[in-house]
Amino acid sequence: MMLVRPMAAPDLEAAGGIADASPEAAAWSRAALEALLREPATGSVWVAEHEGEVVGFILFRVVDKEAELLNLAVHPQWRRRRVASRLMEQVLEQVVRLGAERIFLEVRESNGAALRLYRRYGFVESGRRPGYYANPSEDAVLLSRNLHPAG
Repeated sequence: MMLVRPMAAPDLEAAGGIADASPEAAAWSRAALEALLREPATGSVWVAEHEGEVVGFILFRVVDKEAELLNLAVHPQWRRRRVASRLMEQVLEQVVRLGAERIFLEVRESNGAALRLYRRYGFVESGRRPGYYANPSEDAVLLSRNLHPAG
């Protein structure tokens, strides 16, 4: 059974390994993940765990009424098993609970799997950042989603 929970210090090594194995995801170092654990006001990290093994993680932050999805990575052996979906569902629930009315993110334009996932959760393209990513140089697609129905 898959468990999605806040990341703890013992998860850092596994999350760092997943990040290293996910070059298409945003580049977050183990030190940056550790800093988020020390300063939770700057963001939150959640992990997906299966039978005690961390198989994915997601980072986000909420500032006022806006949430930003900072990173989402799933171990290559666990992709296409709904791990990313479970992490997304948890984050969407959390950011609404924290008062966000809108969520946004950036994704490599070549990351078709991520684009399909985000669109499935109601994200729409709201802009581009030319040359935003390095190694290789690539545009970022900006996606956003309202979290509350217009009223």
